[in-house]
Amino acid sequence: MENEIKENETEEIIELNDNIFYSPKEFSKLRHCSIQTALNIYNLSDFPSENYGKEKVALGSAIRIWYNQRRTKDY
Repeated sequence: MENEIKENETEEIIELNDNIFYSPKEFSKLRHCSIQTALNIYNLSDFPSENYGKEKVALGSAIRIWYNQRRTKDY
């Protein structure tokens, strides 16, 4: 039990850098969400992801701009 707590405390803190491309896996670590949730975000029509080979990536500065924009939820 104590080992689990220590492992969680030493989790690496990742910071969003503007000039780096992030994969959904790296994005999920930034957001502390599942990889599936990150993929769902990457597949949104207004999210600034692009295909790089067989993988989707997004530039850190574009992610920052996307988060600063107001959006309404479509139900």
